[in-house]
Amino acid sequence: MRSLLAVYIAFLLTGIFSLVASASPLSNPEFIGSEQCGSCHQQQYQDWRSSHHDQAMMEANSQSVLGDFNQSSFSLNGITSTFFKKGSEFWVNTDGTDGILQDYKIAYTFGITPLQQYLIAFDDGRYQALSIAWDSRSKAEGGQRWFHLYPDVTGHKDVLHWTRQLQNWNSHCAECHSTQLQKNYDQHSNSYQTTWSEINVACEACHGAGRQHVAWVNSKDPKKPDNKGLLTDIRSHGHWQRLPAQATANKLGTNPTHGDQQINSCASCHARRTTIDTVDNKNFRGKELLDTHIPLLIEEPFYHVDGQILDEVYVYGSFIQSKMHQQGVVCSDCHNPHSLELKAPNNQLCAQCHNPSVFDNPTHHHHNNASEGAQCVNCHMPETTYMTIDPRRDHSLRIPRPDLSATLTVPNACNQCHTDKDNDWALKHFKTWYPSRIDQPSFAPLFDAAQRRTAQALPQLSTLINDESIPVMVRASGLQLLRNYPNQYAVNTALIQLESTNATLRLAAIKVVELLPVQQRLHYLWPSLNDPVKAIRMEAARLLASTLVDRTIVLQPPQQQAIQKAVDEYIASLQQNADTPAGQMQFGALYQSLNQLDLAESAYQHARLIEPFYLPAIINQADLYRAKGQDQLAVPLLKQALSIEPKNAAANYAMGLLMIRLKQLDSAVDYLEIAATQTPEIARYNYVYAVALFENGKQALAISILKKALQNSPNNQEIIGALAAYLTMMGRIEEARQYSVQLP
Repeated sequence: MRSLLAVYIAFLLTGIFSLVASASPLSNPEFIGSEQCGSCHQQQYQDWRSSHHDQAMMEANSQSVLGDFNQSSFSLNGITSTFFKKGSEFWVNTDGTDGILQDYKIAYTFGITPLQQYLIAFDDGRYQALSIAWDSRSKAEGGQRWFHLYPDVTGHKDVLHWTRQLQNWNSHCAECHSTQLQKNYDQHSNSYQTTWSEINVACEACHGAGRQHVAWVNSKDPKKPDNKGLLTDIRSHGHWQRLPAQATANKLGTNPTHGDQQINSCASCHARRTTIDTVDNKNFRGKELLDTHIPLLIEEPFYHVDGQILDEVYVYGSFIQSKMHQQGVVCSDCHNPHSLELKAPNNQLCAQCHNPSVFDNPTHHHHNNASEGAQCVNCHMPETTYMTIDPRRDHSLRIPRPDLSATLTVPNACNQCHTDKDNDWALKHFKTWYPSRIDQPSFAPLFDAAQRRTAQALPQLSTLINDESIPVMVRASGLQLLRNYPNQYAVNTALIQLESTNATLRLAAIKVVELLPVQQRLHYLWPSLNDPVKAIRMEAARLLASTLVDRTIVLQPPQQQAIQKAVDEYIASLQQNADTPAGQMQFGALYQSLNQLDLAESAYQHARLIEPFYLPAIINQADLYRAKGQDQLAVPLLKQALSIEPKNAAANYAMGLLMIRLKQLDSAVDYLEIAATQTPEIARYNYVYAVALFENGKQALAISILKKALQNSPNNQEIIGALAAYLTMMGRIEEARQYSVQLP
């Protein structure tokens, strides 16, 4: 059965039903439209026409629709959907929100190749992406057919059903498929009035509003500004030079950071990220990325432990791990930014910088020149397929490491191509061909150890974090892993990075400071409330909000005003995702920290309105009732959660604690056992389970559970303390002393 954990992680953006609204063009005088841009920039305009950006979203008509709507049908899990036309309109008969077959009109096409999806309008302004998509590849490639993006979907109650929140265009897709997208979600009516300046990804989506540029062109002022009236400069600066004797080119005329504006512009869409502010004339693409979006770092379940792509992470996070990025390579060095096509075919693309006599040679790649194995990308940018038929290349541009596959079970390009061979075969050849590459330093073993919370990893993490030769993406990811070590050493390492000039490192450091009591947080995070980067101010506001109501903390008037200002900005930022269950969860958590429990309850209820099966909201609302002294109200909520996913660790843990409070210890032990066995890596679950066992007269089993938990979480003081105390109570004094000496 598909785990709902992976599904809930995907709820980074969301929305659902209410009154009447529609998606439509917006009349904004700052935006002039791509046709006016094309009147001067004719070549760029022609390159852009018919590109994936141009065709990102189109009105459904005979020119745009690729799918077979001539009474064709598709069947899955007992549901047969029929695609047909009414005059010039395109329709589908399929199961709706209630599971009953209904006719739906196709409003827009979404994407072009290798697949095309279709958007269906609802009366409340929602647009839902149909999960049955058209495979637009050729028949020879297996295309020209209908297929389902989620073939294991079980029906209209499944969170992946096309009518559910995860398939909502307004919240999940629209921002990156149209220009100047304004979501316009109304929480009171739970409806949308979404608008755009252009339906597709047009010129001003990347370059910003063009009115000032036109004014600059028409200006007769000899002192007109050098920026040409453009909000951002996303050109590639400098040039690449490779002398005949060089293996690889160097970038001249600029420093590597001068491409950040272009990369940030692309990253605002081509990254797995959370939106924290609107991209507009103030926060334009290419500016500091963390002012509008927070990209994911290298973490489970999105990346493999060595940084290779695992889930759908959209290029940016892998590319900024690469040596290419460190040397100043930007997107437009390889891609035409308007047509989006590669700037040269096959290995000629890489030969722009890498000497083909050195690299495009069997002495380097050890394959026949005409073979797939001789293509640079197949070794250094292996593909992972998403959306069933959409292969995407890993942009970390790494060297295959079958030696890491042997120890960490991460993939390698050799076996991804040679699927009939095992890893030992790949490793044998790799050792023969590239002996100097074996056992080269990699952060992967360290990240694996840190994810398992081994004590030896902590000082090594500190070394990695402080090493400026390592990509910031890797350093920040290592910094974030310090959260697995709730001790002063980890916190001290993070505190150093609070002073970093790099915003990504400062943001990761703040997340570690959360380990401290709120009074100490106030001391260290006070300066972060005025950080020039929005994401950092927002994280500081989240962690300091409770000081406004904590009676043990005395704030001076300037402090109170500064924290309140930051919290107000944080609340405004959360509005960006108010149409998602995850966004409402953030509201709920904030209001709980401010002791505004009724507002917190409303937020959790609204999250459940948006997606009734969203377990985190159900569990948090049940915990809220604990805080309000209303435990009986939590019982049906947690029963609902367990009916949705009986083995969910968080739900079982919450129910176990509830049973303890209701003095039903036998039932509590049963629930806590499930939580502990499902997540042996979570020390707290195993500790509480062991405590419940001990109190229920099962002392020997409790000791066994604690010892096993200590293997997964070495140096966990809570577990060590419990072992010392319980063994003493059992009269096993010498054994208890082995643990008591480890306590401070």
